[in-house]
Amino acid sequence: MHISIKKLTPTNSNDFLHYFDYDAFSDHEEWAGCYCLESHLSKEENDALWGKKNKRRKKAKKLIQEGVMTGYLIYNGSDVIGWCNAGDKANYYPISNNDDFHTNNAEKNKIKIIYCIDIAPAHRGKGLANLIVEKVLADAKEEGYSYVEAYPFTDKNMAYQYKGPVRLYEKYGFEIYRELECFYIMRKVL
Repeated sequence: MHISIKKLTPTNSNDFLHYFDYDAFSDHEEWAGCYCLESHLSKEENDALWGKKNKRRKKAKKLIQEGVMTGYLIYNGSDVIGWCNAGDKANYYPISNNDDFHTNNAEKNKIKIIYCIDIAPAHRGKGLANLIVEKVLADAKEEGYSYVEAYPFTDKNMAYQYKGPVRLYEKYGFEIYRELECFYIMRKVL
């Protein structure tokens, strides 16, 4: 494998879209229309668009073009084999405006978050989630962030841990900042 990790930009947005069109949830068709919008839409808008794959795809493309949706694509050669939704917490309005997620004022360039990690089924269990967390942490430090946060589910036995499992974040020195009913806020001080 020839692995590289690249930031999502308008230039490689078609790679992102192709990944979600065909590979991201090839083992879970019921999630195929996700396009990783949950963290960028209000609950009402997300619910209204659920099941409308073409509309969600267009919305994702628009958010990428506007620089609102950010993250990292994991490539094997020229093929995308994974995705991490990560960026400045202030740009994730449903999160930064939700009291459950409140840790500090959502000032720009203070907190970088990892919201979602998705690895294509054929490439899971090969350490790619580790590589992506390492990349996010390195970039966050270089970009001058004070913290990186992640929001793994409290149910460690849940079949699909799309926010990353607790043990992944513990491995990199994240600590539980707050426990909520369904998820933890885990934080690493940089």
